[in-house]
Amino acid sequence: MICRPVSDPVVVIGRAGRIEEEVRVNAVVQDGVRVARRKGGGCTVFLDTGNLVVSVVFPATGYLNIQPLFRKSVQWLISGLVRSGIKGVYPDGISDIVLEDKKVGGTCFYRAKGLSYFSASLLVSAELEKIERYLHHPPREPLYRKGRPHLDFLTNLNTCFNGLTVNRLSQALIRHLDIQALSDE
Repeated sequence: MICRPVSDPVVVIGRAGRIEEEVRVNAVVQDGVRVARRKGGGCTVFLDTGNLVVSVVFPATGYLNIQPLFRKSVQWLISGLVRSGIKGVYPDGISDIVLEDKKVGGTCFYRAKGLSYFSASLLVSAELEKIERYLHHPPREPLYRKGRPHLDFLTNLNTCFNGLTVNRLSQALIRHLDIQALSDE
């Protein structure tokens, strides 16, 4: 398991994402922000040093049953957050982690023969206004978003949990996430 802060700002495009549809290319180029593509699905995200990325690879036989494994992975992370003192978070949409009807984390999942890869980016103290600067409104959105722009839809965990930092949450999750809970049963 890797649980670490983002070191440099980056725009990350999902496996099937289209840069021209999801990214404000002029702003990204003007500010010199790196762009990367992930193997997992989902829409494009902007990550900065206020994000915490949690990633894990675990064994899973075959190629089928992706959705149950994905849901299990999201619940695994939510359980770790709750044990770390982040109360009130819940899953919504396909893969979001939500607090008080606002997104505080996004996740993605990738499956290869015999292995599953799950990754989440958590908004701890992210510069949310830069998300609006670098990303268009996504081409797909969960029902609970209700058309809201990024700044009305997202929130940082540190606004609800005073004193929370990326490093503190990272240390807590390392202590409280049980990788064995993801193993095939």
